[in-house]
Amino acid sequence: MEGLVIDASVLIDFVASDVRLLALIAQHVAPVVIPLPVLGEVDGLDESTALALGLTVAETTLDHMREAADRARTLSFVDYLCLLTARDLRLVCVTNDSALLTACRNQGVATMRGLRPLIHLVQAGVITPRGSLAVVRTIREGNAYITPTVVRAYVTEIRVIARSRWSSRLE
Repeated sequence: MEGLVIDASVLIDFVASDVRLLALIAQHVAPVVIPLPVLGEVDGLDESTALALGLTVAETTLDHMREAADRARTLSFVDYLCLLTARDLRLVCVTNDSALLTACRNQGVATMRGLRPLIHLVQAGVITPRGSLAVVRTIREGNAYITPTVVRAYVTEIRVIARSRWSSRLE
């Protein structure tokens, strides 16, 4: 994976649960790029904090500003900047927003749901399955879009990973 562009809503989830997860994602999953205007949407994460966490803050080009200004109104300005950044830098767009997921896919941009980086951290042995579940529960409390169905699917996937890691230790 070349890198990730994480949208504001997913950033808000990670900042609310444990901002240090962003550093772990950047270290162990893929480099994380945040368009500068997206940071303005996230309380508790400014440019200096993002840089200290090992994230890359991308200046927005004039071409991107123009293209985002002319966007279809199904996306916010900053969501469209995430799409453009991911498209032009060939990065994966991380979002839970169905309109952004659809727009990215329509433009050939790879996507990932917002909890997927946690699954990658568990697979890499960076965080424990139990620790990741605590994060997901915290995110669920503050984000109505992370439904019980989403949490159940996450738990199912984490259990498979945990079983596979445990059984490989027995061999």
